[in-house]
Amino acid sequence: MALTIEVVQNDVHVTITLAGDVDTKTAPELLSKLVALELNVLEQLRLDLQAVNFVSSAGLRAIVFAKQKMPHESTLYVIGASEQIIETITKTGLGNAIKIVESADNI
Repeated sequence: MALTIEVVQNDVHVTITLAGDVDTKTAPELLSKLVALELNVLEQLRLDLQAVNFVSSAGLRAIVFAKQKMPHESTLYVIGASEQIIETITKTGLGNAIKIVESADNI
């Protein structure tokens, strides 16, 4: 399935809204969008996964990349992820480095 990526930048945070599957074929698109951001000065990154059904290990690597490039005190939020995606994030230990929330209202 194709992946659509919308990036919205404001003064406080960047929100990346994804729709589709983040797999081996589409993860490089996400990584490209992440590389284009000034992650090293970003205080907050929000990944909206409400319309994402699947995240492969390549997608997880893109998320890890973003978190590693952000300042230590910054926060990376995963918003609206499915139970399957949350389970994958939790099992890999990535859940210790990011915050998982049901909606942006919970931030």
